[in-house]
Amino acid sequence: MNRTQKKRLFQWLLAAGIILLALAVLLDGRVSDALGGMLCGMGSGLLALAGSTLLNLRHEAKHPEMARQHDIEQKDERNVAIRNRAKAVSGEALQWAVLAAAWLSIGLDAPLWVPLAATCVFVAKSVLELYLMVRYEREM
Repeated sequence: MNRTQKKRLFQWLLAAGIILLALAVLLDGRVSDALGGMLCGMGSGLLALAGSTLLNLRHEAKHPEMARQHDIEQKDERNVAIRNRAKAVSGEALQWAVLAAAWLSIGLDAPLWVPLAATCVFVAKSVLELYLMVRYEREM
């Protein structure tokens, strides 16, 4: 996706965010609180995402030498390895945090589906990790 297409996409997303926020304000009291909150949250998220991306694109257009340097740094092998290692460690931490939340929910007498769902997420992450290890071993 080139710069112009990217800019146009995020301009549309910015407009969609503004529309969703406006709908949330205009429909206040006429729709359920859940729907109003969902509209407000989605609108705010789109507004923030599109706004920050458009500001970054504008900064890159004004400073092309910095943009080129940033692209080189993003594709550098060392930086890619550092990012991948950080993702792996954070995934491990998150996996054990989910399992701890399952144990905590059992201790707090939560409904049965809560610890079961947390345990299923733990198992799914472990299975996916195993699958990806086998797949990557074959590729490398």
